[in-house]
Amino acid sequence: MTVKFNQYWRIDPEKAQEYEKFMLTKYIPGVNQLGIHIVAGWVVLVGGYSEILCEGTTTDLHLLETALTHQKYKELNNELLNCIKSYKTKVLVSSGRKDAYSKDIKISTIKFTQAWDVVSKNSGDYQKYSMESFYPCLEELGIKVAGEWEVIIGDGPRIICEGRADEAHNLVERLQSARFQKVRKELKQFVENYESRILTFHIQKVEGYKSQRYQFVAG
Repeated sequence: MTVKFNQYWRIDPEKAQEYEKFMLTKYIPGVNQLGIHIVAGWVVLVGGYSEILCEGTTTDLHLLETALTHQKYKELNNELLNCIKSYKTKVLVSSGRKDAYSKDIKISTIKFTQAWDVVSKNSGDYQKYSMESFYPCLEELGIKVAGEWEVIIGDGPRIICEGRADEAHNLVERLQSARFQKVRKELKQFVENYESRILTFHIQKVEGYKSQRYQFVAG
């Protein structure tokens, strides 16, 4: 079972260079060695909550707990906190409704996330509508649904829909379409506290021959 460990922060402008060096040479390699695989870092283009999202995954909750309580992680996290502000975390697991998670991310990928709370009295109708209408519509509009996640630790809406598209301008056009506006309006009959944001790469993994490295894309 894939478990997501999302970290959110704002970069301290006075420590931007120190932050970039630390992330590439110490933080990401160190966290990866502890068993939390850093998939990517994202910067928010449209939407609130935080400036940066650092997305990590593990294979189970026990492995994540072991990594987060390790002395090495505590040291890395303390050093990270010297370079950033407004630090938050969330732990997510698959909701079981839409589990199509993949680490395969293209260079041009744009992330489109939506979040909401399901109104408890509408949970049955929500499940039917999301699976039979809302998610199929996103896929047909070229927004790949990479998974529906449930927040088990952290604030904000409890359900996160992770979507991906190939290019930002195409994504915006699709989100402005009458079809998307219609299904989103219908979705809101079953959910509350709806939020959405568009993100682009901040830190990207670059695959090489028998190796991998990371590079900064945007700040």
